[in-house]
Amino acid sequence: MAKPELIARQSRRPSGWIGEVVARVMAFETQPANRIAVEQLAVRAGEAVLEVGCGHGRTLARLAKTPRVYLAGIDPSEVMVRLARKRMQPWIDAGRAELSLTSSAKIPHPDRRFDAALAVHVVYFWNEPLADLREIRRVLRPGGRVLLGYRPRDEQSLAALPATVYSLRSIDEIEKLLAESGFVEIRSLEHSIGRSRFAYTEAHRPASAGVHG
Repeated sequence: MAKPELIARQSRRPSGWIGEVVARVMAFETQPANRIAVEQLAVRAGEAVLEVGCGHGRTLARLAKTPRVYLAGIDPSEVMVRLARKRMQPWIDAGRAELSLTSSAKIPHPDRRFDAALAVHVVYFWNEPLADLREIRRVLRPGGRVLLGYRPRDEQSLAALPATVYSLRSIDEIEKLLAESGFVEIRSLEHSIGRSRFAYTEAHRPASAGVHG
């Protein structure tokens, strides 16, 4: 069954009382995909990590279990940032986390700030994906990694997610976008989550300066 457009738009950027409800549903629905993303990213002690589209903050809270990790989250939804701040307040107070109300088109952090970045269920909503990916690359340190989690375009996802809200892409298309935005060492894995295909594509900022460095 296709997701109603109203709910789809709220999934993109929850707002108002409907957004509050959608945010809580999303926290449950996205848990399996986010859990796998955390496993795939394999954050190490002392790393600085950015979550693009941090939503309800559950993934950041899971990452916070890593010793001495520094966490930053960005999200364009006031509802989501409020929920995430409430969940992450102990780490914010300890100076180990910060959250910003913004999008990946303008990340409020300096160049080469992070060792790793992740974005799950976000790539569909980028109007100019190359610009967003280049902005993520900007804030990664040389050799830093990004992990994208998404439903790849297939008959099932096209039928379930309205094209007026979701820009679905194949795994090959995502890998091409990453290469064009200056990432290297690109690899993708697929998982089955429930009855749906889900893909994770990891890439790295070049370790040394070059054309895209």
